[in-house]
Amino acid sequence: MNKELIKSISDTFIGLRPLIVSQMMKPLKEIEKCSFPPGYINVMHCLILKGQEPISMTDLSIAASIAKPNLTIIVDRLMEEGYVERSTDMNDRRIVNISLTKDGSDFLVKQKKDFIKFMEDRISDLEEDDLVKLKNALEDIAEVLRKMGIKDGK
Repeated sequence: MNKELIKSISDTFIGLRPLIVSQMMKPLKEIEKCSFPPGYINVMHCLILKGQEPISMTDLSIAASIAKPNLTIIVDRLMEEGYVERSTDMNDRRIVNISLTKDGSDFLVKQKKDFIKFMEDRISDLEEDDLVKLKNALEDIAEVLRKMGIKDGK
């Protein structure tokens, strides 16, 4: 294990966070008409990945990396908005399942369209070679992060 390389990667990650916040997250938050924190959207994305199948609160907690008590608050708020619904498991009434509603799915579709428009506006002035570098870098990061998740058993 190359400790210098790992330290350099750590330093880069630390420096990357403020750049992502200032160049991407802050401007995106200003244009979004969303009153939800990112964790709420993350929960909805975990649900949409399951398709039409409900997911238990326990499994959703694991998938979203959110503690169950915190997840309950998020699910309550998303239910108030009509974006998710609770149901009791057919085989075990102690299990509470969560599923995305049509309104929740529509909300995510609109969020995605807004994000794509935001990205088009944000990066359209970049040169072609910078766009290719960015695309490749993001694909490489995603691949490595997936490997880290597999290694950790997630």
